[in-house]
Amino acid sequence: MTMRPSGEPSSTEPADEAELPWVSVRPDNGPSKALLLKGSPLIALGALRMGLMMARGRGTSAGSGVAGLVIGLLAVVFPLLLVVMLGGLRWAHAGMRLEDGVLTVSDRWNRKVLRAPVSSLTGLHTLKAPFDGPHKDRIVITSRSHRPVLVDPRFWDAEGLRELWRDLRLPVQDHGFLTWPLLKKRFPGIPTPWRHDHVVLFTLLAVVGCVAYVALVVNLPFFL
Repeated sequence: MTMRPSGEPSSTEPADEAELPWVSVRPDNGPSKALLLKGSPLIALGALRMGLMMARGRGTSAGSGVAGLVIGLLAVVFPLLLVVMLGGLRWAHAGMRLEDGVLTVSDRWNRKVLRAPVSSLTGLHTLKAPFDGPHKDRIVITSRSHRPVLVDPRFWDAEGLRELWRDLRLPVQDHGFLTWPLLKKRFPGIPTPWRHDHVVLFTLLAVVGCVAYVALVVNLPFFL
């Protein structure tokens, strides 16, 4: 969280007008880092076991030596690198900025998912969403000039968010627990994760993808 230096002039004149609040909220990758750190011993053990199994072989399957060991280790490391890369992109590009009476929200791809004057914002809506275990809290920002935006508070700096909500001075309404279809019905046009809109299809694709990935990794040493 950063605040405008007291000596920096505001772009909104005249000088006798009260200076508008300026708040910048940074993403918080702490939850993802904590999960990786907690699971790192198991991940390391699993990677080593897979590498040794591919190097030595098992049962009637012959091992592939050093190539199998390296590929077995990389098979576990590669998905972790993707997770770290996505976290890095979010840290570099995502943000919420309230400046000169305009609220801007950017995602990890540096796309502005919301850019609207505060005067056009109509409210903050708290709710609990399904499918994310104990982390169900969400906040929806609505406005007259832009489609609603869904915010997951756990991935943003908590102090910065509190200051942003306070400075926006918007009415807050609690909607309780909402299923994803009901959420989309109550907030028309709101973008929701594709995996939640197509749960069955996403699960099937995830299973098929995992099986294909494991099959590729197991057989890759024999094609080299």
